[in-house]
Amino acid sequence: MRRIRKAFAGATATATVLGVLGLTAVAQAAPAIAATITKKIPAGVETAVGLTACPTGNTVSSVTSSPALPATVNAIKNANKVKLSGDWPASPASYTVTLHCSGGSTVPTKVSVLAAPAETAAVSVGSDTDESLFDQFSGDYNATLKSGAVQEYNWDATNPVTEAIGDSITTKSGCSSIARPDGSSAGITAFDANVKTSDGKQFCIDFARSARGRSSSDPAFGPGGVAFVTLAQDAITYATQTTTDAPANLTTAQLAAIYNCTDTNWSQVGGKNAAIQAFLPQTGSGLRSSFLTAIGVASPGSCVNSSVQQNQGVDPLLKTPQALVPYSVAKFIAQKFHSAACLNTACTPNSNGVVCVPAAGLNQFGCNEHGTLKINSVNGTVPTAGSGKSMTINPSFSAAFLNNIYDVVRYDSTTPDHIPAYLEPQFAAASAAVPGWNCSAATAKADLKNYGFLLSPLCGLAS
Repeated sequence: MRRIRKAFAGATATATVLGVLGLTAVAQAAPAIAATITKKIPAGVETAVGLTACPTGNTVSSVTSSPALPATVNAIKNANKVKLSGDWPASPASYTVTLHCSGGSTVPTKVSVLAAPAETAAVSVGSDTDESLFDQFSGDYNATLKSGAVQEYNWDATNPVTEAIGDSITTKSGCSSIARPDGSSAGITAFDANVKTSDGKQFCIDFARSARGRSSSDPAFGPGGVAFVTLAQDAITYATQTTTDAPANLTTAQLAAIYNCTDTNWSQVGGKNAAIQAFLPQTGSGLRSSFLTAIGVASPGSCVNSSVQQNQGVDPLLKTPQALVPYSVAKFIAQKFHSAACLNTACTPNSNGVVCVPAAGLNQFGCNEHGTLKINSVNGTVPTAGSGKSMTINPSFSAAFLNNIYDVVRYDSTTPDHIPAYLEPQFAAASAAVPGWNCSAATAKADLKNYGFLLSPLCGLAS
């Protein structure tokens, strides 16, 4: 409408144009253009930002951007609102994104791309298991904050655009670059280095995501140490190809025999006469550590291949009926029932760095990477309950294979829960004087469910 109005001058010309469009001058008096609001978003992290909405009663007809939005960013429409989700490159540094509304108005928002999260932000590194959940948390939690509050951003375990492992990241403004930590232990190690920003005022990493509990090598729960703050419950089981030489159930003892390399043929544990190909994620993976603890194996045998990235069923090494690999049940549920299909069967990025395109109603982060794997029973108990989008982890699954996920923070002697005060608005328990968003907000609970996790009564408990 702005371009049409510029082409004609005066009330008569305007009425003529409106008549051509089949509208009346009264109904289509020139819609006001909303003042442009600027949203700041850091490059390199997966997150989401909401745009200024169309007027109430309108719907979004289309979305335009100058320059064009990066291929790695999705514009997800919902009635009169649009959320941009994905990963922003550092250049160009700004975009003007405009909503075209059903009532004829246009609503612009300026998106300013920062080179890195602000040094006052709270950033995490670590586990692959809940990285997509925290990508979602980042956008949803930040949307609730008032200006000046501590925003949360999340560095995935692998590069979300290239899928590179160990590439260089700058976690915050004022920090030196580091190799991206891949997994719980790598994340905790990077976090515990306690590196600060160049002005010495902030830490470069504020918390680590962990799919394992405290180990003997972790700093103690006390002054100068760390606190493991429970978030939710996952489960771990073994996955195989849908067409497999393995049985649909194994006991803890049988899994131990396989990973100790005592049993090397599927016929020894109730399967077909075929060699077992046992896989584990890389050393340092919290999933790996929790699985080995569950089956009582301190160190896997030499027959075990530890070269697969965790929770990626599309890995070519796994495409054999002889294979088995531990898998997060939450991740499997999220991938199969709540995530967008990959653009190719290998789930590799296309030339624009895009693996899948999430639509409204699907998780905004993570793709369906389970491939043709299925998850199996342990000790005669099934890992899931329900079906389709209603599927959840079975809370009665074999107890040793139920697995808490944690946020690892610096122990704070000055707060009752020992969570640093600036993180309490997000991490504190629902029963706290000021409940933490992760443990109490309806949106957080919905996110946890959509990413496959079970809510935990221990959420917010530090130990």
